[in-house]
Amino acid sequence: MFSLIILIISFLIQATAIGAILWLLRFSRSKSSWKLIGLAFLIMSFNQLLELYNFQQKEISIYLINLFHCTNLVVSVMMVIGIIGIGRLLKNIAQVEKQRVELEKRFQFLFNNTSDEIFLADFEGNFIEVNQLALDTLGYTKEELMSKNYTDIKAPKYVDLVEKNIEQIRSRGHYVYNTEHVSKDNKIIALEMSSRVIDYFGRKAILSIARDITERRAVERKIAETIIETEDRERKRFAADLHDGLAPLLSTIKLYTDLLKKGNFKKMSNEEAIQSVDELIDQAIVTAREISNNIMPRILEDFGLTAAIKDFCNYVNNTNSINIEIDTAQYTMTKTGLEEIILFQAVKEMVNNTIKHSQANNVTVFLESHDNLVNLFYKDDGIGFNVDEKLKEKQGFGLNNIINKVETIKGICLIKSEPGQGMSVMISVKINV
Repeated sequence: MFSLIILIISFLIQATAIGAILWLLRFSRSKSSWKLIGLAFLIMSFNQLLELYNFQQKEISIYLINLFHCTNLVVSVMMVIGIIGIGRLLKNIAQVEKQRVELEKRFQFLFNNTSDEIFLADFEGNFIEVNQLALDTLGYTKEELMSKNYTDIKAPKYVDLVEKNIEQIRSRGHYVYNTEHVSKDNKIIALEMSSRVIDYFGRKAILSIARDITERRAVERKIAETIIETEDRERKRFAADLHDGLAPLLSTIKLYTDLLKKGNFKKMSNEEAIQSVDELIDQAIVTAREISNNIMPRILEDFGLTAAIKDFCNYVNNTNSINIEIDTAQYTMTKTGLEEIILFQAVKEMVNNTIKHSQANNVTVFLESHDNLVNLFYKDDGIGFNVDEKLKEKQGFGLNNIINKVETIKGICLIKSEPGQGMSVMISVKINV
């Protein structure tokens, strides 16, 4: 009786194992191994049924004994093959897990060593994850920041925009905007946030990369201040030109016309007075043209940058104060716009600086163009100077003015000079054609 109970329990366990194997087949990638093991259990169950049958017959034939031996051998082989297959699968899983751990370490290294702050938050603005730079910049521990919301670290004027920005990110999928964070020690940090919606462990989240633009804002503010200062200086110069150049001529003409009305001439006739008035009017016209030329040279508008530079440099050469060599053979642009105006102003500024400060004898101006790229090279053989020191000075020989103007058109201005070695300047801009 005891043996019968053991056989029945053994059969039930093997049947349960077969059912478990059939359930595992839905999830396993090593289906053939599990099928072999399942088939082995099925054969073992068949053997148990035979044993139950023989138990009832109370005798075992030689044929059944041989069949038991054969099926046990087959079961052993099938179990070995199945276990080897599962072993390979487990080995692959172990390798994959090792690679996953390694990739996670690399990701954490990159995540925490990037040059930008990274924030991961839900659609309520609550933080899910942040990198080390964000913690260092804001001055919080990870536990402190993880308990906060975006609204807790925003500058007051940006707090009300948090919900609107999240809605933009939700609807667009990606959104770039400017904002300000407040650190633990109340330092204001200007940022450009690039945010997008991502899948994070089965749910949607917002990944934001924050770039510090405090320095960029300061530079933009400096450029704006310089432009305003330059425009103010130009207005003052224009007013001075009118006051010193044109106003005296007009006042003198008015004096002559008043005398003509009264006929009160003792040392000249009316004809001589009228001739003087004509000459003064001619001078006034020339002066007005020169003032206008300083604002927007007519030759630049009518004939282009090459002609304007040559005309100005020839005028300087005629004074015999300095020798300027000009090479514009490789310049083929014909369009006149803001870029050409600034390049012409730069040439005039550099020539004036050379004459006033450098004690140079020779200047070389080279102008070339490639497609929509224009390069201007300027060099003199003067006494030179320390570039860094001069750029720090308030006046800066007008070099700061040139640099700032070039930067307003997104150009590049490189200045090289050392005491005793003259000065060379390279300006490169793209022309919008």
